[in-house]
Amino acid sequence: MAITNFQQTIWSKKIQMQLETITSLKDHCDFQYEGDIKYAKEVKILGINRPTIRTYVMGTPLTREAGTDKSQLMKIDQFRYFDFEVEDIDKAQSVPGLIEALTKEATLGLSEEADKYVASLVVAEAANGDTEVAFGAATDISGVTDGGIALIETGFRKLYENNCKVTDSYHLELNPEWYTVLRPYIIELDTNNSELIKKGYVGKYGNALISIENLLGKASVESQECTLAMLRTTKAIAFAGQIDKVEAYRPHDAFQDALKGLYVFGAKIVRPEQIYVFPIY
Repeated sequence: MAITNFQQTIWSKKIQMQLETITSLKDHCDFQYEGDIKYAKEVKILGINRPTIRTYVMGTPLTREAGTDKSQLMKIDQFRYFDFEVEDIDKAQSVPGLIEALTKEATLGLSEEADKYVASLVVAEAANGDTEVAFGAATDISGVTDGGIALIETGFRKLYENNCKVTDSYHLELNPEWYTVLRPYIIELDTNNSELIKKGYVGKYGNALISIENLLGKASVESQECTLAMLRTTKAIAFAGQIDKVEAYRPHDAFQDALKGLYVFGAKIVRPEQIYVFPIY
């Protein structure tokens, strides 16, 4: 395979597209800041306080207040790479598309790394006694009698009390055990929702799409080792990532084609009031 067939822009776009089609924890984040990471190691997420609305009384002076900057910085400080080679002999004896298949597997690995990082942010909140993220009580999910519906309703109530809108996009992220218990109580997606099924969604409860996640974080809650299932809006966690470099090369000491790539990303809980965590065991 000639190096000219391994153009960086083509492979970068291909890998980025594959990353975007894999349903995962990162896919339920806010991506609006992603275009800002190309030229910076951190992204400033602008935020301000809402001005106080007062009653006007004729003849009285106005009360003026200064606008408060509530901006946050999201660090783009996570770096993951792949670097694989294919012997010319192996390539000649294999079916076409070997390098493409390896690239897809590398992409899956990158997506899993991003998922683990998003999950780690919630795990860190579990250890933070002063967190704004709401946590429910540690629950033995195998012992619930309603599939966990009462737990989910508690989560929705908390988010609505925190002024989340009914029109927001909600995601309910469960481990396989809870999904098995909950399945009889939810609306399953049918063939009319084939695109959602392809993205890994398995059902709906209320206005939340349900996905099964194997990379949810784990933490000790109430002295019990728990899996941290989540109900959240897409605004709760910001995520930005991109394939920074893709290079094809021929190692000087072997008859091989090789491909290496660097994935740069960062994430931050920017609206902690829009997450509810279910510690289950």
